[in-house]
Amino acid sequence: MKASFFEPIRYVTPQKLPAQWPLAPGFYDPEVGGQLFQSIIERLSLVEELGFDWVSFSEHHYGGRILTPSPIVMASHMAAHLRKVKIAVLGPIMALNNPVRVAEEFAMLDNLTQGRLVVGMLRGTTNEYLVYDVKPEEAREITTEGMELVLKAWTEPQPFGWQGRHFQFRSVSVWPRPWQQPFPPTFALGTSRESCDFAARHYLGLGMSFGPVDAMSRVAHYYRQQCARYDWQPTSDQIIYRGHILLAETDAEAQEALQRRQELGEVTFPMRAGVRDALGQLDSRNMAGVPRPVFRDGPLPTTFVGSPETVVKQLQQFHDEAGVGVVDLSFQGTSADTPQEVLRALKLFGQEVLPRLHEIDG
Repeated sequence: MKASFFEPIRYVTPQKLPAQWPLAPGFYDPEVGGQLFQSIIERLSLVEELGFDWVSFSEHHYGGRILTPSPIVMASHMAAHLRKVKIAVLGPIMALNNPVRVAEEFAMLDNLTQGRLVVGMLRGTTNEYLVYDVKPEEAREITTEGMELVLKAWTEPQPFGWQGRHFQFRSVSVWPRPWQQPFPPTFALGTSRESCDFAARHYLGLGMSFGPVDAMSRVAHYYRQQCARYDWQPTSDQIIYRGHILLAETDAEAQEALQRRQELGEVTFPMRAGVRDALGQLDSRNMAGVPRPVFRDGPLPTTFVGSPETVVKQLQQFHDEAGVGVVDLSFQGTSADTPQEVLRALKLFGQEVLPRLHEIDG
């Protein structure tokens, strides 16, 4: 198995920020933010030194939990400081982006890194659609068309026109071409039937996130079934799982830390109830074709909790039952998600978990 470090670039201050989304820009302190962005270089350099296979970034807006409204900017910056580790942008929210621009920027970054780029494209969560006034009921269709256009822009050797329902271009001719041919390792990110179908039809990997192993196993099984319909089977490296990890020296310490976090009741995207519920009703979702409850805000579950020994067993279970070959990990601190706490957890993972993770047969 391979390990990826998910870098959230979380805004951390001694003062507690309001639990609201969008978060007012007046709460941002440029001095704090500047120091935060500088600390990323040290942290990701350590991640590379510890032997992680990837570092990853994703797109989020209007809040301090994940400071990457443009993940490709962050990825480009870190590409100048890291020399070995793969850089995964997982990913742009396709309903919010110009797909030709996405294709151009990824191709450019693939050349800058000389083939160390990994790409993931996704639909995104309902609150993000408010950023650029996208109708939630159209987001899935926009995402599918945008992803198809990106793939064609990477592979079509001649200029072409595109007259779709949501995107129209008189001429598309992406320069430079991707360094990796026909394009970088690319994943459709999501657990829905539509995400699995798209990935299978286009011979892409699948990225799953923040669900228990039984649900993720069901999704991965459906994805492999769809791949078989198109006469191919994905490798384990083509199945990613992103989850939170709370690692401590002992199981007792990890469980105590988890209980403290649950008592704090952190909210993921704290919108007003009426707005959140209205968006959720408009944005119906499924898990590998099975209906699931309407989106409700709240803390995302912590998947991997415990001592190094326990966490290795949990990782092995995701490999054995869901076929996961790459875990994209969001590290949590035992007392707080400060840079110091994350560094401590990273070092423990690199010393005690990562060597054994790499021994799990992919």
